[in-house]
Amino acid sequence: MTLSYSRICSPGGRQYNQDSTSGRAEGGKACFVVCDGLGAYIGSSIASSICAQSLCDMFIERGEPTEKSIAELTHDVHMLILDEKSANGRIEGACTTFAGLFTDGTRTIIAHIGDSRVYRFRGDKVRFCTADHSVAQMDVERGALTRRDLRYHRDQNKLTRVLGGKRYFPPDVREVDEPLIPGDSFLLCTDGFWEYVGEEEMEKALLAGGSCESILGEMERLLLSVAPANHDNYTAVLVRILGEDGK
Repeated sequence: MTLSYSRICSPGGRQYNQDSTSGRAEGGKACFVVCDGLGAYIGSSIASSICAQSLCDMFIERGEPTEKSIAELTHDVHMLILDEKSANGRIEGACTTFAGLFTDGTRTIIAHIGDSRVYRFRGDKVRFCTADHSVAQMDVERGALTRRDLRYHRDQNKLTRVLGGKRYFPPDVREVDEPLIPGDSFLLCTDGFWEYVGEEEMEKALLAGGSCESILGEMERLLLSVAPANHDNYTAVLVRILGEDGK
């Protein structure tokens, strides 16, 4: 398996950055994670950092690209966050979202909690996107709101599932139902990114081609052209599967 990737993690228009990201490709396995610590709770940047780094490290060191393994690793990370909170009473409310991609080139798993997303592209077109764990997503599911309008909903950032809270919520875990082929792409991003970069803009940037860095840079340029001055932290990872010739 040959892949290329690029990452951005920015405070946006805020003083502090509570987003985190991590990525590793070693020993025939690869893992990429983005996390968004909940801004209303002190120490959520710590929760997001623990999640991003630990989830990638655990997968590379002992995980497998199976639904069972990823669910178990996520629970282990939840417990690490609780241990940190227990040792530091000031961050007892800290919690985070996450979105992750886990693969060995043969099997590929997508997992998430909260409203950080994973998009899967083939032929530079969106083939799949995770469904947010939010009050707004519940309105989408009952037909009261279109997915296109979800980013404008007043309850878009009211989450129904997070990692590191008092109660453990398992992630949504999904195995990609077809082998990866050259040209396939995955975009992992926090809500501060997808709120301002729509699926059509993502597809246009991919279709224009170039390196992962340049494609992600174009998406970031689009974000900054429409986001207000005080916009949220934003994080994204773009992963592309390459052919044997590296293209």
